[in-house]
Amino acid sequence: MLNTCLDDGVATIRLDRPDRLNALSWELMDQIREAVESLGHHPATRVLVITGTGRAFSAGLDLADLDSQGKGLAREVVDGMARSVDPMCAAILETPVPVVAAVNGLCAGGAVGLALLADVTVATRSAYFLIPQMTSLGIVPDVGITWALARHAGRARAMGMSLLGDRITAEQARDWGLIWSCVDDDRFREEVRDIVRRLSELEPTGGVAATRELVAAGQAAPLAAQLAGERAHQRALFLGPGPADRIDHFLNRSNNRSTQPSGESRTS
Repeated sequence: MLNTCLDDGVATIRLDRPDRLNALSWELMDQIREAVESLGHHPATRVLVITGTGRAFSAGLDLADLDSQGKGLAREVVDGMARSVDPMCAAILETPVPVVAAVNGLCAGGAVGLALLADVTVATRSAYFLIPQMTSLGIVPDVGITWALARHAGRARAMGMSLLGDRITAEQARDWGLIWSCVDDDRFREEVRDIVRRLSELEPTGGVAATRELVAAGQAAPLAAQLAGERAHQRALFLGPGPADRIDHFLNRSNNRSTQPSGESRTS
């Protein structure tokens, strides 16, 4: 589910659920948090890379983790967010080394938040970004998206992406300031290696953490407060019938397409 390695100062965390488009289950998010905390604080680590296996970075929250038939769906989601999402996001922002998100393909739903929390995000030209929570499930964007998106791209683009659910190409994401760069697919590994090399040459004096703090100081709300707000809204929305019905519809549609090689994953 998650592969990690530490080689010559570069710690790599690779989401490894290609059959599920690296969907973010509660378990996988716990593993990401544990890996970030362990590798990010390892004395040999100079830079941390998060990427995906196969044709996706990640398709977002794995809806198969949710019991949409249960009466406790709202509680399940809110508890999962507090238990797994919040600590993962905090671990990424608090790790003392630079974090690179190498977006190798589809980046959807909560995975957009995961990618935008990195210090430097680079994507393949074929990659794209999608926030379908509102249009597909009737819930708010989460995993820190509402905190990071407007800070990167401004309110107009944040609201458009969140409410319309349009697919944003890697080139658009670069031009909008969502990510640092997008490169041709055949140059992706070379570009990531170059960025990692340059970051690994930075003096390990705590400057990365200090720079994060200084950049964040110019923004209105801390991440913890924003995550708490996301949880509160998700709880209220999941208490209603809409999300449960939509999850059932989404899963049934996915099951009907499961025999097709390019079928849609049960994710958001």
